[in-house]
Amino acid sequence: MAILSKYKLDEYQYGVHIQKGDQLYMMSQKKIYFGKWITRREEAIIIIEMSETIAEREALFYLEVNGHDNIIRTLGYVENSLNLTIFIQEYAPQGDLADCLMDNQLNITVPILVEMFTQVADAMSYIASKKIVHGDLGCRNVLVFQLDSSETKNNLVKITDFGLARWIDHPESNENELDVPIRYCAPEILRNNCHSNYSEKSDVYSMGVLIWEALSNSEIPYSSVADDKEVRRMKLNNNKLTKPRSCDDKLWNLMKNCWHNNSSDRPTFEQIKERLSNMKVSDNRDLRSSVSFHELPVHYEYELNVDIAMHNLLNGQFGRTYEAEWISREERSIVLIVMEEEPSEYEALFYTNFNRHDHILHTFGFVGNNRGLILLLQERAPYGNLQVLLRNGHYQPSQFVLITIFLKIVEAMIYVISKGIVHGNLCCANVLVFQMDPSQPTKNLVKLANFGLAHKNDPSFVDDRRLPIPVRYCALEILRSAGQSNYSELSDVYSMGVLMWEACSKGKVPYESSITNSEVRQRKLNDEKLPEPFMCDPQIWSIMEECWLNEPTIRYNFQEMKKRFSDISPE
Repeated sequence: MAILSKYKLDEYQYGVHIQKGDQLYMMSQKKIYFGKWITRREEAIIIIEMSETIAEREALFYLEVNGHDNIIRTLGYVENSLNLTIFIQEYAPQGDLADCLMDNQLNITVPILVEMFTQVADAMSYIASKKIVHGDLGCRNVLVFQLDSSETKNNLVKITDFGLARWIDHPESNENELDVPIRYCAPEILRNNCHSNYSEKSDVYSMGVLIWEALSNSEIPYSSVADDKEVRRMKLNNNKLTKPRSCDDKLWNLMKNCWHNNSSDRPTFEQIKERLSNMKVSDNRDLRSSVSFHELPVHYEYELNVDIAMHNLLNGQFGRTYEAEWISREERSIVLIVMEEEPSEYEALFYTNFNRHDHILHTFGFVGNNRGLILLLQERAPYGNLQVLLRNGHYQPSQFVLITIFLKIVEAMIYVISKGIVHGNLCCANVLVFQMDPSQPTKNLVKLANFGLAHKNDPSFVDDRRLPIPVRYCALEILRSAGQSNYSELSDVYSMGVLMWEACSKGKVPYESSITNSEVRQRKLNDEKLPEPFMCDPQIWSIMEECWLNEPTIRYNFQEMKKRFSDISPE
């Protein structure tokens, strides 16, 4: 590529300096791989392979802004005979900001987000100074390199993905063929997608949406509306996004300034950076600990080292799981789970009041101890979880055995729903196996486990707990709301369909070609469904497909699903 000489980019070779690892991302003319230095360099890297068509549009932007502290750094290129442009770039160990917010595993406070916004604004000010419009600002295109909840200034983010970028002074002939991110872009672009409407101020509008998205836990903008055409109509009718819950007024005012209909009234990125740099905010978002929790008992039915002995750590799917045994009574085999956080109201109620069902894991209760631990005592599944058994080939159930397993899970879910609760995390990893026989349906016993993501069965209820979102399994309506609402029996039906697909695919990961949650989310929101598993019973496949209908109200419920399974005849 002729432009490389202008930017004095270092040249490397496959097999000499670097080696290509697993694929991280793929589109028709662009692939991203994990990379590894063969030489003594230590930076974690990715390798981007671009076709000539993509490179002509995108590559130059990376090089023009290379070197800014908050823009992805291009370290070099790989010479090749395939007519590809191959860049070596730094790797973001924490993934993108949308992923971090969806996972909810790290405590990203509002002050930390403000620091991140400041860094993004600084990068965008630099990009604007180069007469470049990014064109696709959103949390998915902000990479997280450092996260430190104890020191705000130790957090580091960088902008990436110049796939929709354009030069202000040099319009290209094919620019109008580029996608328009309708939920993020400025209204002037929706009115007329012409070059003159792209400017620093159109990126400023998107910056306001990015701030809204981050403060809304990575919720899709206009999440209650599935159709992009309807979103376009709403924006052109001046329907703005609403204030995020518990949002600081200073941040909300900044967002509104970014969304002025008249682009000239919007601030510049330099002004945004200045406002953010001087902004003092508190972390007043509702955390998991702020919801009303079930009161744990003062007096426990079981006491550690009196009734229960705690032994070796196991590989549990839920918290830290330990081998345990009864000290003075004969009972079924047990495990002790050390819960990292207090159980929510719905979770604790289920473990203490509602778990008496043949196909739900039995919970004996909470165990008193002098270690300051929240200990949950449950029966032990001798064969572990269904996902691992299928994946390692230790359990290869026939189609008719699978139907029996699915029927038992559905019966368990009918019981769960009758208690006004949804499970929220249906997947093979949360199905424990007590008896297994690959050919005899009646000789199998499974039980549903792990109610850590249980929610109220009410799609209108807004849950402010910042919980992880099982992106690969959850329904589209939950993805749009970033896991804060839309939980219902019908959202669990959707997940049941994915569980069935996983089981029929021998434990395969749904959407396994995508590494990041944000990419999986985008594929699902683009209406990409999972493919039919190899040698899948057509009757089972038909049920799966109906679980995944986009509109929740036209999916069948678990009672109807039970009838469908009961009516299946072996072929």
